[in-house]
Amino acid sequence: MGEPTAKWNLLQLAFVAVYPACLSSIRMVDGMALLALYVFLFILCIPPMFIQHKLGGYEQRGIVGLFSRYLPIAKGVGVALLIDLFLTCVYFAPLVCHFGMYAVISMIQEPYLWEGCSNAWNTDKCVENLPVTMHSQNEGVYYNQLSGQTADVARQTPEKEFFNLQYLQITDKISDIRGFPVWNNTAPFQDIGFSILPVGLTVVWLVVFLIVAFGGRVCGWILFVMCPGFLGTLFAVLVYGYMNLDKAASNQFLGRFYNLNFDGFVDIRTNRKLITDWEKGFSLLMNSFPVWTAIPATLGKMTGRGKVSRNLGWLLIILVYACIVQVPQLAMAPYLGNLLEKTSSSLPESTFLGIKVVFQAMPAAFSILNIPKEYAMLFFLSLFLSGVMFLSVGMLTIVDNICDSLFSRSSRLSSHKILVNFVISFVMIVLALGAGFIHMTQAGMYYTVLMDQSVLRLRFITVALLAFSIIIVYVRNRFTVAEKVLLSIWCILAAIGATGFWLYSFIITKNIPISYAGHQVSDLWELISWLLAGVPYIAIPAAAIHSCMLHEGDCSERSRYLLCGGDEDDDDEEEPRNYDGYFPTEPTAPPYSYMDPGGQHYSHSLYPVDDLHKATYDPEMEPLNSDVRTSRI
Repeated sequence: MGEPTAKWNLLQLAFVAVYPACLSSIRMVDGMALLALYVFLFILCIPPMFIQHKLGGYEQRGIVGLFSRYLPIAKGVGVALLIDLFLTCVYFAPLVCHFGMYAVISMIQEPYLWEGCSNAWNTDKCVENLPVTMHSQNEGVYYNQLSGQTADVARQTPEKEFFNLQYLQITDKISDIRGFPVWNNTAPFQDIGFSILPVGLTVVWLVVFLIVAFGGRVCGWILFVMCPGFLGTLFAVLVYGYMNLDKAASNQFLGRFYNLNFDGFVDIRTNRKLITDWEKGFSLLMNSFPVWTAIPATLGKMTGRGKVSRNLGWLLIILVYACIVQVPQLAMAPYLGNLLEKTSSSLPESTFLGIKVVFQAMPAAFSILNIPKEYAMLFFLSLFLSGVMFLSVGMLTIVDNICDSLFSRSSRLSSHKILVNFVISFVMIVLALGAGFIHMTQAGMYYTVLMDQSVLRLRFITVALLAFSIIIVYVRNRFTVAEKVLLSIWCILAAIGATGFWLYSFIITKNIPISYAGHQVSDLWELISWLLAGVPYIAIPAAAIHSCMLHEGDCSERSRYLLCGGDEDDDDEEEPRNYDGYFPTEPTAPPYSYMDPGGQHYSHSLYPVDDLHKATYDPEMEPLNSDVRTSRI
């Protein structure tokens, strides 16, 4: 079945690296924000991706294993990253479930029922003839990408929406228990007789379990096969849109979407708008390209410790992301452009922000434009495949780090790697499924937005701690001095920039109540949001205390261990590595020089008994058979 820590080749890595694509489809930005994304990609992401990927491949360890060996006091930072990644998977899995549900519905429900607002894909909350200015943000208004809300909207009363979820309908009633509007299933799902959403989420996590449970080698090959499926379905939708829809409307939307406004560079009065645009580009990059997470080190470990893989794998990941990040938006452009033309631009601006562009605008476009339902199915299927790939990479990272910790403490477990990987995968999937069931309730979409805004609140702390810790680990490794100095300085500057943007987002949003569709959460849920934001950081002191208690010795020895690491694999410090993954073995015979008859002291070294003094002769030591007394054997 393969090993839990198997190697991937560079071709597999290139195919696996498309996994963040679905994240960019639900966090659309335009104009200067797109320029900012690519600038930040090459300035802020190259050094941390290079360092983490190279360390993971060179040491063949995950992020927790790296800190456990070189900087045990920072092991909690790795654990906090795993918890953060787990929470991200928990609230992203329901969205992947909705992608799959939409794909199924696209095949069983006829979407050609557009009569104004009377559409099977819409609800009675449809509003017509609302003026809209495409992507015109007020100056200084913070923009939440997943929910599609701004700071001003968050303080307003609930507004009616143009398109609601295709198979969920929102009511005006707000439950006193949950504090959120209630979502009800549409008639086809009510006739089933049981709740379909938990079943859908269970299926999603079951698929992820089957991908991850048998180790890194099997997971890598499955993701390698899924990538062409994702790209094929998405490009089929893209080609159909540009070939069969009005090209003028498509080009007009692309022109407005990719319009670069450089006024902020020359007019001081528009600097606030410029900062907002660049902050939006930064948020899209950080939320769709998980560079400051536990994933890069695991990808490096899976790729192997070969020189080519370690030195080119990180670059391949960045280039693949740069090419794939805009493909979902390009695929949606002709449909959204023609939708605007058909509806005379009567769509509210929020329809094209956050998850609404996928769950509301695209279903409306498929319905209004009479798109064959097969292409609607392919669009949501592509998002579903990419979402499953992201969940698989995330859970593989978590499981691999846990298994490495168990194997380092028990040699007995290391002889059953596949079984341990299977069991840990099952446990983590069950935990994720249990934590995600709340997202399948009537207020599930609000819980998803709540967790999204909560997990990201204190991200600036994670970036600062990870950068500081990983640089120490990198400097202590056996790389060239020039490389370590250059990359360390670059990584410090990148970490300062990333931390600054996250801190800026925190400052301007800390007093903004969490909301979605104009509904604000209660004070109780605001407190829960802060608790969720702080949960990962509890692991930092807890893991440091755990490392200190595991090490034997007095206070000074334990302090040295926490700051410098243990004696594990100290022999490797003096033994050169073989980059193919093998180490030289002990010699099984004496060197040939000892057997050279012409060498000095040949007889002495070969037959040392010849120099024994006669007085030491003991006849009792003679063999019983006198025929062999003269034998030198």
